[in-house]
Amino acid sequence: MYRSTISMVLVVSLSGALHGCLGPAVVSAGIGAAMMSEDPRTAGTIVDDRIIVSKLSSRIKDKYPNQAKVHVTTYNNVVLLTGQVASESIKDDLQLMVLETQSVRDFKDETTVGEFSSFKEFAKDGAIKTQVVSLLTRSKDVRIVRVNTTVELGTVYLMGLVTRDEGETAAQIAASVKGASKIVKIFEYVD
Repeated sequence: MYRSTISMVLVVSLSGALHGCLGPAVVSAGIGAAMMSEDPRTAGTIVDDRIIVSKLSSRIKDKYPNQAKVHVTTYNNVVLLTGQVASESIKDDLQLMVLETQSVRDFKDETTVGEFSSFKEFAKDGAIKTQVVSLLTRSKDVRIVRVNTTVELGTVYLMGLVTRDEGETAAQIAASVKGASKIVKIFEYVD
Protein backbone atom coordinates (compact mmCIF):
# COMPACT_ATOMS: atom_id res chain seq x y z
CA MET A 1 0.00 0.00 0.00
CA TYR A 2 2.78 2.42 1.02
CA ARG A 3 4.76 1.72 -2.20
CA SER A 4 1.78 2.16 -4.47
CA THR A 5 0.92 5.47 -2.76
CA ILE A 6 4.47 6.76 -3.28
CA SER A 7 4.44 5.51 -6.87
CA MET A 8 1.14 7.31 -7.52
CA VAL A 9 2.48 10.55 -5.99
CA LEU A 10 5.63 10.30 -8.15
CA VAL A 11 3.63 9.68 -11.31
CA VAL A 12 1.29 12.59 -10.62
CA SER A 13 4.20 14.89 -9.66
CA LEU A 14 6.27 13.98 -12.70
CA SER A 15 3.36 14.28 -15.08
CA GLY A 16 2.82 17.83 -13.84
CA ALA A 17 6.49 18.63 -14.30
CA LEU A 18 6.58 17.08 -17.75
CA HIS A 19 3.38 18.82 -18.74
CA GLY A 20 5.20 22.16 -18.53
CA CYS A 21 7.89 20.83 -20.88
CA LEU A 22 5.49 19.26 -23.33
CA GLY A 23 4.46 22.48 -25.09
CA PRO A 24 8.01 23.72 -25.79
CA ALA A 25 9.08 20.19 -26.78
CA VAL A 26 6.26 19.89 -29.30
CA VAL A 27 6.98 23.37 -30.69
CA SER A 28 10.73 22.61 -30.95
CA ALA A 29 10.02 19.31 -32.69
CA GLY A 30 7.68 21.08 -35.11
CA ILE A 31 10.24 23.77 -35.94
CA GLY A 32 12.94 21.12 -36.39
CA ALA A 33 10.70 19.07 -38.69
CA ALA A 34 9.80 22.16 -40.73
CA MET A 35 13.48 23.10 -41.11
CA MET A 36 14.42 19.55 -42.10
CA SER A 37 11.68 19.55 -44.74
CA GLU A 38 13.27 22.70 -46.26
CA ASP A 39 16.85 21.42 -45.95
CA PRO A 40 18.07 19.94 -49.25
CA ARG A 41 20.30 17.44 -47.42
CA THR A 42 19.03 14.00 -46.50
CA ALA A 43 18.44 13.22 -42.84
CA GLY A 44 21.44 10.87 -43.01
CA THR A 45 23.68 13.64 -44.33
CA ILE A 46 22.51 16.03 -41.60
CA VAL A 47 23.41 13.41 -38.99
CA ASP A 48 26.76 12.74 -40.72
CA ASP A 49 27.54 16.47 -40.62
CA ARG A 50 26.91 16.60 -36.88
CA ILE A 51 29.00 13.48 -36.26
CA ILE A 52 31.87 14.87 -38.35
CA VAL A 53 31.90 18.12 -36.34
CA SER A 54 31.74 16.27 -33.03
CA LYS A 55 34.51 13.77 -33.89
CA LEU A 56 36.90 16.28 -35.45
CA SER A 57 36.38 18.89 -32.73
CA SER A 58 37.06 16.29 -30.03
CA ARG A 59 40.14 14.90 -31.76
CA ILE A 60 41.61 18.37 -32.26
CA LYS A 61 40.94 19.47 -28.67
CA ASP A 62 42.33 16.19 -27.26
CA LYS A 63 45.50 16.23 -29.36
CA TYR A 64 46.20 19.99 -29.34
CA PRO A 65 44.53 21.47 -26.24
CA ASN A 66 46.83 24.51 -26.11
CA GLN A 67 48.25 24.63 -29.62
CA ALA A 68 45.10 24.92 -31.74
CA LYS A 69 41.99 27.05 -31.56
CA VAL A 70 40.03 25.58 -34.44
CA HIS A 71 36.36 25.73 -35.38
CA VAL A 72 34.99 22.83 -37.44
CA THR A 73 32.00 23.47 -39.71
CA THR A 74 30.36 21.04 -42.12
CA TYR A 75 27.61 21.20 -44.69
CA ASN A 76 26.75 18.25 -46.93
CA ASN A 77 29.88 16.39 -45.77
CA VAL A 78 32.19 19.24 -46.79
CA VAL A 79 34.41 20.40 -43.91
CA LEU A 80 35.62 23.92 -43.23
CA LEU A 81 38.41 24.48 -40.70
CA THR A 82 38.89 28.01 -39.38
CA GLY A 83 40.95 29.40 -36.54
CA GLN A 84 44.57 29.45 -35.50
CA VAL A 85 47.25 26.83 -34.89
CA ALA A 86 50.71 27.09 -33.33
CA SER A 87 52.70 25.55 -36.21
CA GLU A 88 52.63 24.42 -39.81
CA SER A 89 53.04 20.79 -38.69
CA ILE A 90 49.82 21.03 -36.64
CA LYS A 91 48.05 22.50 -39.67
CA ASP A 92 49.26 19.54 -41.76
CA ASP A 93 48.11 17.07 -39.09
CA LEU A 94 44.65 18.65 -38.98
CA GLN A 95 44.32 18.10 -42.72
CA LEU A 96 45.19 14.42 -42.24
CA MET A 97 42.60 14.17 -39.46
CA VAL A 98 39.95 15.52 -41.81
CA LEU A 99 40.92 13.09 -44.58
CA GLU A 100 40.74 10.17 -42.12
CA THR A 101 37.25 11.11 -40.95
CA GLN A 102 34.45 8.94 -42.28
CA SER A 103 31.87 10.54 -44.61
CA VAL A 104 33.99 13.61 -45.47
CA ARG A 105 33.74 14.33 -49.21
CA ASP A 106 35.86 17.47 -49.36
CA PHE A 107 37.43 20.10 -47.11
CA LYS A 108 38.76 23.62 -47.05
CA ASP A 109 41.45 24.50 -44.53
CA GLU A 110 41.35 28.21 -43.66
CA THR A 111 43.36 27.91 -40.43
CA THR A 112 46.31 30.22 -39.98
CA VAL A 113 49.59 29.74 -38.16
CA GLY A 114 49.98 32.38 -35.48
CA GLU A 115 48.56 33.87 -32.31
CA PHE A 116 45.06 32.95 -31.23
CA SER A 117 42.32 35.51 -31.78
CA SER A 118 41.43 37.61 -28.76
CA PHE A 119 38.10 37.68 -26.97
CA LYS A 120 37.46 41.09 -28.55
CA GLU A 121 37.97 39.64 -32.05
CA PHE A 122 35.80 36.66 -31.14
CA ALA A 123 33.02 39.01 -30.00
CA LYS A 124 33.30 41.09 -33.21
CA ASP A 125 33.00 37.91 -35.27
CA GLY A 126 29.91 36.90 -33.28
CA ALA A 127 28.30 40.27 -33.97
CA ILE A 128 29.09 40.01 -37.68
CA LYS A 129 27.66 36.49 -37.86
CA THR A 130 24.49 37.59 -36.05
CA GLN A 131 23.98 40.43 -38.53
CA VAL A 132 24.63 38.24 -41.57
CA VAL A 133 22.28 35.48 -40.39
CA SER A 134 19.62 38.03 -39.48
CA LEU A 135 19.77 39.63 -42.92
CA LEU A 136 19.79 36.26 -44.68
CA THR A 137 16.78 35.16 -42.62
CA ARG A 138 14.84 38.24 -43.70
CA SER A 139 15.76 37.87 -47.37
CA LYS A 140 13.03 36.42 -49.56
CA ASP A 141 15.70 35.45 -52.13
CA VAL A 142 17.76 33.17 -49.86
CA ARG A 143 16.48 30.14 -47.97
CA ILE A 144 18.47 30.38 -44.75
CA VAL A 145 18.24 26.66 -44.05
CA ARG A 146 20.40 26.13 -47.15
CA VAL A 147 23.23 28.40 -45.95
CA ASN A 148 25.69 27.87 -43.10
CA THR A 149 27.60 30.96 -41.94
CA THR A 150 30.96 31.03 -40.14
CA VAL A 151 32.99 34.17 -39.34
CA GLU A 152 36.69 34.23 -38.47
CA LEU A 153 38.60 37.50 -37.99
CA GLY A 154 36.09 39.39 -40.13
CA THR A 155 36.07 36.86 -42.99
CA VAL A 156 32.59 35.49 -43.65
CA TYR A 157 32.44 31.89 -44.92
CA LEU A 158 29.20 30.83 -46.60
CA MET A 159 28.54 27.13 -47.17
CA GLY A 160 25.53 25.30 -48.49
CA LEU A 161 23.47 23.85 -51.30
CA VAL A 162 22.05 26.79 -53.19
CA THR A 163 21.15 28.05 -56.64
CA ARG A 164 23.67 30.40 -58.23
CA ASP A 165 21.28 33.31 -57.66
CA GLU A 166 20.87 32.40 -53.96
CA GLY A 167 24.63 32.12 -53.55
CA GLU A 168 25.28 35.48 -55.17
CA THR A 169 22.53 37.15 -53.14
CA ALA A 170 23.84 35.61 -49.91
CA ALA A 171 27.36 36.87 -50.68
CA GLN A 172 26.07 40.38 -51.44
CA ILE A 173 24.09 40.43 -48.21
CA ALA A 174 27.11 39.26 -46.20
CA ALA A 175 29.33 41.87 -47.86
CA SER A 176 26.92 44.62 -46.80
CA VAL A 177 27.53 43.93 -43.11
CA LYS A 178 29.84 46.36 -41.33
CA GLY A 179 33.05 44.62 -40.28
CA ALA A 180 32.85 41.86 -42.93
CA SER A 181 36.26 42.21 -44.58
CA LYS A 182 36.09 39.30 -47.01
CA ILE A 183 33.43 36.85 -48.25
CA VAL A 184 34.38 33.25 -49.07
CA LYS A 185 31.78 31.18 -50.91
CA ILE A 186 32.01 27.42 -50.39
CA PHE A 187 28.73 26.63 -52.09
CA GLU A 188 27.60 23.61 -54.01
CA TYR A 189 25.23 24.76 -56.71
CA VAL A 190 22.01 22.89 -57.43
CA ASP A 191 21.43 24.48 -60.86
